[in-house]
Amino acid sequence: MPRIALLLALFSLAACNADKAAPQAPAPTPAAATTPLQAQLRQYETDARACVAAVREAALPQAQACARQLLELAAAMTPAYTARKPECKAYLEATLAIREAWPELSPETIERDYHHDGALPASEATAVCYHMKDLIVHPATALRLLSLPEPGRQQAARELEEVVAHAGVVASGL
Repeated sequence: MPRIALLLALFSLAACNADKAAPQAPAPTPAAATTPLQAQLRQYETDARACVAAVREAALPQAQACARQLLELAAAMTPAYTARKPECKAYLEATLAIREAWPELSPETIERDYHHDGALPASEATAVCYHMKDLIVHPATALRLLSLPEPGRQQAARELEEVVAHAGVVASGL
C-alpha cells in the first residue's frame, strides 16, 4: 500500500506542475537595427565578391557590367554616407566625377588623381572618408583596366578584392 500512496503523490505532484507554465527560455534580443546604408554595404560586399569571380572567369562584357554595377551602388550610397559624415561631402562629390571620367583616364592618372587624391580637395577628414572613396574608385579603376586593348583582368580582380575590405571598414565606422 505505501507504494500506491507514493505513486499517487507523485502523480498528484506531476499534475499540479503540469498546469504551471514551463520556464521560458529568455526571449531573443532583437538584432541590431540595420540602416539602409548598412544593408547596401552588405550588398556591396556580396556583389564585390561575385564581381571578383566574374572578372576572373566571365566574358568581358559581364565582367565590365559587374564593375559598373559596383561603381553605381557606391555612388548610390554616397548621399546616405555624407548625411552621416558631412565632413566627407566635398571630397566624395569630387570623387564621383570618376563615374563619367574613367573612360578617358589612364590607369596611372586614376591612380594619381583618385587613389592618391591628386584631383580631390584637401580635407582634414580624409582619413574618415577615404574608405568610402575607394568603394567608388576601385570599381572605376577595374572598369578602365577591363577596357584596355589587352584587358588587365588580374589587376582588375585585385582592385575589386580591395573593396571588400574597404566596405567592411566603412560599415564598422557607422
